[in-house]
Amino acid sequence: MSDPFQIDDDDMVIEPDHLVNKNTSSAHDSMQDVEFNADTSVSGNMITQPASSPKKSYNGGPFSLNYYRRYFDISTLDFFKSCYRSLNPLSKLDSYEFQEVGDLYGPIWVTATLIFLLFFCNSFAELLSSLGHSKDDKDVVIHVNYFKIILSSINLLYGYTFLVPTVLWTVLKFYLKVADLAPLTRFISIYAYANLLWVPAAVLSIFRGLLSSHRFLDGCLKWGCILLGCVLSGCSILVKLNQYFHIVFSNENAEEQKKHILLLMSLLAIPHLGFALAVKVAFFGTL
Repeated sequence: MSDPFQIDDDDMVIEPDHLVNKNTSSAHDSMQDVEFNADTSVSGNMITQPASSPKKSYNGGPFSLNYYRRYFDISTLDFFKSCYRSLNPLSKLDSYEFQEVGDLYGPIWVTATLIFLLFFCNSFAELLSSLGHSKDDKDVVIHVNYFKIILSSINLLYGYTFLVPTVLWTVLKFYLKVADLAPLTRFISIYAYANLLWVPAAVLSIFRGLLSSHRFLDGCLKWGCILLGCVLSGCSILVKLNQYFHIVFSNENAEEQKKHILLLMSLLAIPHLGFALAVKVAFFGTL
């Protein structure tokens, strides 16, 4: 006699509700452990932008403080990464970065740091020069107009960092009518982080205080510092902008593209040279 409670393989087994809920919850929990790597590259010829977390929304218009939070929403790690990358004057940006909003945290603090460093190095060099000329420490007198140096350096560095990128952005938008135009803050960010390359020149200028008795060597060191800062920061700016110009003018024929890029690069080199000479006058005296 067969067992009436024997269950065949093709019979359906209905589990109690509490067991069904437990199994469903277990499956759900196991799915939470699955991680997706956003940095995984996609094979093929398709160029993709690395996945990122959802962007924050900042409500309000230009007259609201919340509107400007996007330009200062940067982590400490990202800030130091940008500083580290800018130390190489020949480094380039990824193509997608030109369409991202640049931060204003870096332009403000990097420029402020450079102003302080140039002022400190110049003052320290003057102190060394005065100590070298005086026989007694009580006779040390430093004839430096500190207020004039601070005021001129603020106007010079912040003016160049924000004014030149603004003029460039205006020309690209309204005169050349570039369709895929990068945000203004991206240009400002490129110029601001390039200011870090003036740091070696500022530190090197301290040693001119030891050469105050040798006018020729003192002059050579001054011009050497200016040349070093001008070349390094200029390369950093022009390399990145040259990369961007090749992207936005890629639809033009080779001759037109070359003409536009050469014209823009030449026009950008002129104010940079003027900026370097202005730094020479502001911190090292007359030309």
